[in-house]
Amino acid sequence: MLLQLSQCCESTPNGEIDYIDDLDFGHCSKCGEWSFFEEFENDNESVQGKLELDDEEEKTVEVPKTVKPPYTYTPTQTVTSSDTLKRIGPNCHLSPEIYNTFNPSIISWVEERIGITARDGVPQALADGHFVINVADEIYNDAQVKIPVEVGTGMVIHRLNEIADVMEKIFSTTNQKVVVHCAMGMERSVLAVVYFMTSKWRMQLQQALKHVQSKRPIALDRLHWITL
Repeated sequence: MLLQLSQCCESTPNGEIDYIDDLDFGHCSKCGEWSFFEEFENDNESVQGKLELDDEEEKTVEVPKTVKPPYTYTPTQTVTSSDTLKRIGPNCHLSPEIYNTFNPSIISWVEERIGITARDGVPQALADGHFVINVADEIYNDAQVKIPVEVGTGMVIHRLNEIADVMEKIFSTTNQKVVVHCAMGMERSVLAVVYFMTSKWRMQLQQALKHVQSKRPIALDRLHWITL
């Protein structure tokens, strides 16, 4: 029996799956991000995989057949956000010039004190002394605050309001810049920043989105996620 696990947070495919470069490609059912899905053989007795047992220690263990997906699987190779963008860019309706040259790990300053980046841009943001907000449930790092935006839970708008409140407090009580990140800085983090501009600065949603896209060309329109 073949099991499909995504490369982002090891959940199962959500909806239709396309076939690209020998890998299945689609949305992850857990985080909603675009992801590639790899197939693993299940011998009906046990599934061998490299499982993340905690934040620091990784081991290869046997998983009884009674355990069902999603499994926590840690890929052996580190894939940068730039690598991922080159692969998913065509399906995100981005131009080749953008997905072949843009580096998602840079901090895109959409306003003087508001930045967006990918997971691998967080170390630089922290080193520069910025306040980092992690909106990706599947990512664990040293961000000062983690408020996951999980599509399909019915809690998206609540999480967006929490993020907006944190951003407003940082701006009103400190001189720090705020950097919001998800896996790629394309969807969840973009939505969080757009919602902040709408709820706190009274901008129109489409107006805020277009402004963000002008500063970060890989920003995608996920406004419909607000009600999911």
